[in-house]
Order: sequence, then C-alpha cells, then structure tokens
Amino acid sequence: MNPTASIRVWLCLLLLSVIPRAAAESDWIIHEWGTFTSLQNDNGEAIGGINTDDEPVPGFVHRLAHFLLLPPNETLTIFSQGAPHCHPDVTMRLETPVIYFHPPKSGPPIQTARVKVKLRGGWLSEFYPDAVPDAPGLKGDRFTFGALPPETVSKLEWNDLKVGGDWPLTNTTEHVWTSPRAVNAASVQTTNGESEKFLFYRGVANLKAPLKISRDTNADQLVIRGQLEMPAAKPLVIPKLWLVDIKAGGKIAFRSLPSLTLQNGSTKFLARTPSSFEPGDFASGNLGKLRSSLQEALVAEGLFADEAQALLNTWELSYFKSTGLRVFFIVPPAWTDFYLPLEISVPAKVNRVMVGRIELVTPEQQQGLKELGQFSQERIIGDLGLLTTNFYAFVTKDQKAWERISQSRKPMKDFISVPATYQTYLDLGRFRNALILDEAKRHSTPGLTNFIHRYGLRGYKPLAATDASGRAN
Repeated sequence: MNPTASIRVWLCLLLLSVIPRAAAESDWIIHEWGTFTSLQNDNGEAIGGINTDDEPVPGFVHRLAHFLLLPPNETLTIFSQGAPHCHPDVTMRLETPVIYFHPPKSGPPIQTARVKVKLRGGWLSEFYPDAVPDAPGLKGDRFTFGALPPETVSKLEWNDLKVGGDWPLTNTTEHVWTSPRAVNAASVQTTNGESEKFLFYRGVANLKAPLKISRDTNADQLVIRGQLEMPAAKPLVIPKLWLVDIKAGGKIAFRSLPSLTLQNGSTKFLARTPSSFEPGDFASGNLGKLRSSLQEALVAEGLFADEAQALLNTWELSYFKSTGLRVFFIVPPAWTDFYLPLEISVPAKVNRVMVGRIELVTPEQQQGLKELGQFSQERIIGDLGLLTTNFYAFVTKDQKAWERISQSRKPMKDFISVPATYQTYLDLGRFRNALILDEAKRHSTPGLTNFIHRYGLRGYKPLAATDASGRAN
C-alpha cells in the first residue's frame, strides 16, 4: 500500500471512530455495561449460595445490608462472629453495571435527568451515587433480608440527577472503581452532592441464566441448551460466546463458539463443544487475543472503545486471572431489558451491553470434592483444632494481625500453616461453600457432611416469608 493510500485509510478509520460521539450533538447517548454471573454443576443446574464478592467496592458505596455479600478472604464464620453464610436462593450475581452519559452538545452545560432501574427476581444491593432504593424488607434505612423468591422485585431511582458538571470525585485508588472512570463520559451529581463519572449499582438474584450447560463425561463434551423463561415475541440471538479455561499460573486457552438462537420455553439442544483443551492450546499470547476478541464484540454491540476497555479492566481478576472453566456470552438486550428494565426521563439512544458469565465445575474441583468426602471424622476434627490454634496464634500477635488476614486477598497459607483438609476446601475456589453444599445435596458422604458441620458451612436459612403487612405467611 502506497503512503497516500495509507493516509486515506487512517483518515477513514479516524472518521468512523468519532461519528458515534458526534451524534451526541443532538441526542443523548446512554451506554451501560455489566456482568450476569452464575454457577452450574455437571447437570447444568444452577447452584445457589453464590453471594460471594468478586471485587469489594469502596466503603463509600451505599448498601442495603452489610452482611448480604460474603467477603472474598479465606477466613470462616468460626473465626468471625456475624459473618454471613451463603444464601441458597442466590443463583445469579448482577456484577457492577455502570451507566455512562453522553448528553447533547447543543444543550446547556449542565442538564438534568431521572433514572430508574428494577431487578426482577433479586435485590439491588449496592449503588453509588446515592439513590432512592425500594425492596421487600426495606424499612427506612434498615434492610432485613430473608428468602429470595423469583417474583421479588427491587428498585433504584436517581431523581434530579445533574449531568455535565465539573465536580470533584471521591478519592480512591481501588482498581474496581478507578477502571470504570477511565472513560470520556459526562460526570453526574445527585442532590446530596455525590459525584461520579457513572451511575453504579449491582445485586443478587434468584434467576436462571438463559443457557444451560451440562457435561457429557462419556464424550468429554459440554452440551449447551437454552432455558429462556421470559416472554419473548421472537427468538433471541446470542451473537458471541467464548469457552475459557484458566489454569494455575495464568495459563489460558479459549475458543469462540458459534452464535445461538433461543426460543421461549424451549430447552432444546443448541450446541456441543469439547469440555477440555489440548496442552498446546494454552499459550502466553492467548490473554491478549481473548481480550481483543471480547473488546471487538463489545464495541460491535454498541459500546465505545474506552467503555469496552473499562469493562475488561474492571473485571481483569475474575475474567482473566481467576482459575476455572467459564463460558462468556453477549446477553441478548431483550433478556436484559426484561429482567433489568431501565427508564430514562430524557429521549436517548440507549445501548445496554451485558456479558453473561457461567462458571462450570472443573475436574480439579470434582476431585477436591471427592477428597473432602473421604476425610475421616478424626482427621477433620484434628485439623480443625490445629487450624484454630494457628489462626489465633497469628491474630493475637498484634492489633493489625486480624485486619491483615481478614481484609487481605492473599491466600491464608501466606499467613499461617493450613492443614490439608482445609486447604483442599480452599482450593475449590471462589464458590467453594456453594460447591460443597451442592455436592452434599446431590451426593452426601459422611466426610463431607462432617466437614460442613465442623466448619459451620451450612447455608443461610431465610426467615419465614412475610406478606406486605409484615405478617408471617
């Protein structure tokens, strides 16, 4: 290609990159991204109890309840009074949706809007800047959560939201918060003076993912079926999917999967794919290739390039560094709009680009669950006593020791000696408590039952359901 042609191509690409933002001269453009995360066992059944934090958000974020989400460290309830148990009704995490505003350039410097979002089947548990929340069990500033039935609806509303000012932002260095800020979007400010580059919220829900992924062990394949339960006038298309395997040490293999079409109420077979990768499929350059593939798909769905990059940077740990086998997919907008309806008071072109993330139980986790079931009662009791002794010896050394171990994202073995039984449990990963409860429900063994009992890992038992007047049903 000669130099003149190269310049022409470069100018065309530059023009294409600015056209979407130029459209903001006359119309509001509002973009949103987020992640719907679920966990499925080998039968493709949703596993409850996944109210576990991926990335804790800063302390200034507003919360319905401080004990709704499990902390990401490796300590247990026996070491921390008042810590929550995994909630059996939580089968999906709505993780960090953020809403960006690109107001019309032709309007005044500061404009106003009202934003309202609902979550069908769940609680919108955290939000910033301040909003008006509404959820069953919320009275004044106190939220008492119990059971989470699928018919639950919660709401957030930002009234008299100012958009476009040059307001100071709350100081923080936390990666999960600074990454979404790296976007060329207008700042927002609520009536109480809280300002940010976006509206943030997240929640937990009793919902099924639109896909059901089971494992055919005889053929070493994953079988993908639809499980679309929402009313849909026409089929919904999932345009892009990726199967990703991340091993300890950061080795990554992935493959893109064909697009899928979902029919309302249908659980028919959609696709098959090998459930494992060859050793040669794991390559050092795959991280960059996977990120590029996701980035391209997010932009194709309507996000600006910096917004797509912000999503991937925010979830770098859970997407690209946490070991496990997972399927990513672009959520059909109609599915998002049904379960997470959004209302904007101003005429706008709204693009909501959500990523579905289904965590699958790996052979390594299955082996760990098997080993837990084979430990004797005497071994479990002995190791629990040793772990308790080691733990309290560490946290009583100085006043900062408890803070170091309870607030750290480092493995517990970096602080103290961890006995084999408990380390086997920790090696199950982020959703370990949910995994052992699901395994005990399906294939109970004395060893597993005893481990759950000794370590206080029973799931949270919701309070009796109440009607609108607060009376028990």
